Order: sequence, then C-alpha cells, then structure tokens
Amino acid sequence: MDAVGLRELYDHHAWSMDRLLARAVEVPPDLAAEASRPDGLSLRDTLAHIVSAEGRWLRRFQRREEHVRYRPDRVVEVAKGWMVLQAEVRAFLASLEPSDLGRAIERGPGPRDRGTLGAGITHVLMHSAQHRAEAAELLTQLGYSPGQLDYMEFLDMRELDLPFFRSP
Repeated sequence: MDAVGLRELYDHHAWSMDRLLARAVEVPPDLAAEASRPDGLSLRDTLAHIVSAEGRWLRRFQRREEHVRYRPDRVVEVAKGWMVLQAEVRAFLASLEPSDLGRAIERGPGPRDRGTLGAGITHVLMHSAQHRAEAAELLTQLGYSPGQLDYMEFLDMRELDLPFFRSP
C-alpha cells in the first residue's frame, strides 16, 4: 500500500467516524454510557477507544511522547477529541514520502510490536474498522443507525460531492 492509498483509506475512516459520531451525540448520555457490548464497553467507551488508540499510534509513528488514554464522560467530548486528532493525522499522512512507509517502528519486545510504518498505519485503519462496526451495531440497536458505512457508499458520496462527505 502506498501513501496515496493509505490517505484514501483514512478518508473513508474519517467519513465513517463522522457519521457514527453525528448519530452518537443524539443518544442520551446515560444510554451511551451503559455497558452494551459483550466485553462490557459502552457506545461512548467504544468510540473513545478508537480515538485514544489512534492517538497513541500517531504519537508512536511520530516518535513522540505517548498519548495518554482518556475516558471522556460524554460522546460530545469524544467528538471534540476526534476533530482535533483527525486534523493531526491528516497532516501527518500528508507529510509522508514513499520511503517513509518502510521505516521500522517498534513498540516493545514482542514480535507483534514490530513492523513498518506502512503496516502500523494499516493496522490502525483495520483496528478502527472493527470498532466502528461494533459502534454502528450499538447505535442501530439503540435506534440511531448511522446508515451505510461501506467503502463504496463513501466513494459514491464523494463522487457526488454531497455535503455530509466533507470533513471539517
């Protein structure tokens, strides 16, 4: 995967997150905070995990101080954190040169804690996809479906230049 492809996949990820968060902020805060997934995480916590994990990985990619995991009290706080993080990630991705993707990253002593920057970015996108699906399922169960989040839907909306497509 090249930098252009990773930026395109990130655009889909951001579009999907924007759709999820737009619906999630409509959920009453007490309902969004209730544990609903089999692992005990609530809608709010699932969305916060996506943002927190992406922030930690971004800091790792930038060789900066570790991002502190946060536990926001409300989905609206997650949405605000997402807006800030999305801008940082987009700037980082825009700065990538083709040779950067092969740069080694290291997190710790374990074998799955090593790899290249390209593999790390891909991991973040796939990790987020899993949790976006879980959040979408929770929203749908609560009566706040985010609608289609498929990649082809994203491409169609982008091609039509629909207002909801544009990210802040």
